[in-house]
Amino acid sequence: MKLLWSTGAVALALMTAPALADNQRGFYAGVGGVVVTGDSRTPYEDAQMPAVEFSAGYKYNGLLGVEARLGAGVKDDRDNDSDYFLSEQDNDPALSEIKRSVNHYAAVYYRPELTNQKARLYGLIGYAELDTEVTRWLGNTSVQADESLSGTSFGVGIGWFVNDALNFNLEYRQLVDTGDYRFETYTIQWDYRF
Repeated sequence: MKLLWSTGAVALALMTAPALADNQRGFYAGVGGVVVTGDSRTPYEDAQMPAVEFSAGYKYNGLLGVEARLGAGVKDDRDNDSDYFLSEQDNDPALSEIKRSVNHYAAVYYRPELTNQKARLYGLIGYAELDTEVTRWLGNTSVQADESLSGTSFGVGIGWFVNDALNFNLEYRQLVDTGDYRFETYTIQWDYRF
């Protein structure tokens, strides 16, 4: 709820400030750090899987823009105390740990923006594919399972202009929601406008 109120306040501030006259048009590329989180009642409960993400896009104007993103996991997340893990351990006492990780993901978005002289508020609406991996440790033995998920993806972000070309962005996204699994991302990103 705090995110919703904060986003609304920023949107109002952006709409009341004078807009820049078409200086955000053209190609851009970015790089960022991401934390992918999983849904409860799944092997990804309480997961915080770090990843690196690369983006590229084109803005024609504030309402017309497309963006593509590629991400790859950089570190496993280990679980031995979530509610999901404890319930699984009740069924199989040999379970000692669950390791979760993001292999990679790709997404394409429509990206509308509202801008003023200092910042931008933007939305992301599109489609994403995510490949993850779960390893269950049973004593010294492991059982690995790969998941490939895809679906609608959307999010919201706030970007600040560092200079005429460089921007610093913070964003939240629902990366994939299949009904059984839901993954969200929290991103810190830099992008450069050419």
